[in-house]
Order: sequence, then C-alpha cells, then structure tokens
Amino acid sequence: MSEDEEKVKLRRLEPAIQKFTKIVIPTDLERLRKHQINIEKYQRCRVWDKLHEEHINAGRTVQQLRSNIREMEKLCLKVRKDDLGLLKRMIDPVKEEASAATAEFLQLHLESVEELKKQFNDEETFLQPSLTRSMTVGGTFHSTEDEADPQSMTQIYALPEIPRDQNAAESWETLEADLIELSQLVTDFSLLVNSQQEKIDSIEDHVNTAAVNVEEGTKNLGKAAKYKLAALPVAVSKTFMAPFPFSMNE
Repeated sequence: MSEDEEKVKLRRLEPAIQKFTKIVIPTDLERLRKHQINIEKYQRCRVWDKLHEEHINAGRTVQQLRSNIREMEKLCLKVRKDDLGLLKRMIDPVKEEASAATAEFLQLHLESVEELKKQFNDEETFLQPSLTRSMTVGGTFHSTEDEADPQSMTQIYALPEIPRDQNAAESWETLEADLIELSQLVTDFSLLVNSQQEKIDSIEDHVNTAAVNVEEGTKNLGKAAKYKLAALPVAVSKTFMAPFPFSMNE
C-alpha cells in the first residue's frame, strides 16, 4: 500500500480541521491579543508585578496555541495529496492571522527598544533650546519651549524599559522565546503544506509529459506500421516476379 493510499479524503477530516481554523485557534489568538493589550498597559504604567503575571499567562496561551497548531498539522498530514489545494485554501487565513499576531506582539517591544535608543541618543538635542528650521513659522524662529516637548511625545508611544532586577524582565525573555518558537512553527507548517503541493504539481507535470511522449510514440509507431504495410505488397510482388532457377522443359 502506497503512502497516499493510507491517507483519507479531505471531506472526512474537514469538520475537525475547521474546528481548529474557525474556533480553537482564533480563540487562542484573541486571548493572545488581550494579553498584549494588558502587557502594554502594565509596562507603560510600570506595574512590574502585574506585568510579570501577564507575561506568564501570555506564555501559557502561546504554549496552548502551539499545541493546537501541532494537532491541526497532524490532521492535515493525513489528507490525500489530491486535496492539498483545497486544504491550503482552508488553513491559509488562520495561518496568516497567527503569523501576523505573533509578529505584531514581538514588533511592539522591538520598536520600543529602538525608540528608546533613539530617544537616548537625541536627549541632548531635545534639552537644548536651539532653533531649528522645522520650527520656523512665517519666517519667525520659535524655541522648543513654544512647542510640545518632542521627548514627551516620544514617550507616549515607546514602552519604558523593564528594569533588569524585576521578575518581569526574565518572564519577558521567556515569553519572547516562546513567541519566536510559535512564529517558526507557523512558518514550518506553511512550508510543509506548500512543499507537498509543489511535489504534487511536479508529479502532475511528469505525468502529463509522459502522456504526451506516449501519444507521440504511438503516432510514430502507427506511421511506421503504415510504411511497413505500404512497402509489403511491393516486396511480395517482386518475390513472385523473380525467374525460376530451372527450365520448365526439364
């Protein structure tokens, strides 16, 4: 029995797969989004104990999400190859949603780190009452005191850095590693399905090429047979027209 014969049609697994794509994984992603909102709130307010707890709870959600994606992957691997195109269309939306949610979670902190670095580097410039061209209004120069403080505007968007002596710093590193692993799992799952589909397309191409070659070969054999049949009467007539090796009188 071939590997594909051991698999089943998509319609048999469709209800179970749709349970993951329509209910289970979207529920996990919504829970993760709420964790992200709470984490941003606690970190912005510097409530480190609450932030630490939220990191741990978010980590549990990420682990549950990874587990559910692996279970869905097991089901998808049981689908027959000729249904992979339909399967891909079925799982692509939730896969993209999971990938985007993970990237957004990680990007939030990445942008904060980059913004804090920029803020630190530009701190002296912000504190100096220097005049700049961007602050020119109607040909009159205005000092930074006349405008909103750029540093305070930056702090609205940048999350404060977690102190290294807080438990939240360690719990964030753990959560970050879990999010990266989740992102890699989603990517690997996508590549697995795509590679299987590409393999099917390659096999179909080979089959089509072979069919064309067989058809051409059959035509050539037919032509050869016609030529042989056309030449056969000539050969037979030449045989009967050949002179006898002896005289009729003998």
